Amino acid sequence: MDAIILVGGQGIRLRPLTLKRHKSVVPVGNKPAIEWLFDWLLEHGVQRIVLALGQNNETLSLKYPKGSYRNLEIEHVVERERLESGGAIRNAVTTAGLKDQFLVLNGDIFVDFDLTKAIKNHNQINASLTLALCKVKDPSAYGVAVLNNSSLITGFVEKPPPGTEQSNLVNAGVWIFEEKLVEEIPPGKVRVEETLFPSLVARNQLVFGYQFDGLWADLGTPERYLKINQQIAQRDGGNIIANNNHFQDVSLQGNCIGKNTVINKNVEILNSVLWENVHVQENVKIEDSIIADGVTIGEGATIESSVLASGSTVPPRKHLKPGTHLLPGERYDETDG
Repeated sequence: MDAIILVGGQGIRLRPLTLKRHKSVVPVGNKPAIEWLFDWLLEHGVQRIVLALGQNNETLSLKYPKGSYRNLEIEHVVERERLESGGAIRNAVTTAGLKDQFLVLNGDIFVDFDLTKAIKNHNQINASLTLALCKVKDPSAYGVAVLNNSSLITGFVEKPPPGTEQSNLVNAGVWIFEEKLVEEIPPGKVRVEETLFPSLVARNQLVFGYQFDGLWADLGTPERYLKINQQIAQRDGGNIIANNNHFQDVSLQGNCIGKNTVINKNVEILNSVLWENVHVQENVKIEDSIIADGVTIGEGATIESSVLASGSTVPPRKHLKPGTHLLPGERYDETDG
């Protein structure tokens, strides 16, 4: 089976982290996010991946060139203009010659469920389309699907206000497509979530909602990105620490820490993500924060619920208040820090 991964977006919601790195390769559990998708698809029998690339996606195409990743064939299809999900799917199918049944995934998600079972269920009921659906506590920030007793989708509600939701099942960004559906995608710049999917349901086509309880996240914002890293660290024993690091008398809990990071003595880091080549001086506390590659944190600094982009600097004894964001290369210079 083939899979299209939609990676044409610019990662605007995930800034400032994506000003220097494509959103699909920000590290999740110390591994580029998209490689979690590659490995998951490979596990479930996918043989070829088509990366539906937008303009200015050179860093992603260079990191994963045409060829193979382990036993997966990788192919590129590049948009000449912004196409949104529908146009990107149609462009990828036409250009790469996809046939019969295929998968479509958003490139900015983390997902782990029994895909093989989902495909089996799709085929058993001869569905036109299957959407993977994940339960969330608060669906007000997402589009939700409403199901009948046979798990067929009967309607969609976009970002229902709290207390009004008919469902807490959100579209997880993994779809099982039949080739015939491509002809029904309206021409131009369109989103299938707003055009094709509601149209199929309105015409009583078999649109199956596959509910799963596995780990899932939309990586689109710093808050969601941090949360999935915290969940993976907890699942894997408390901390995920790469090789080639240098630590001295540190307290770590619930973190993902990348390679070539130096952490000096009397440092406490809680529920945070550190990318590669981070340098933390003595007597520092970091909590619920994202520290990108090449960041330097001075002695005695305190960082709470902040996002520090690539190459930024925190001088000694500064206190970064919750919600602080530093741009790439920026030096924190609040005089009251």
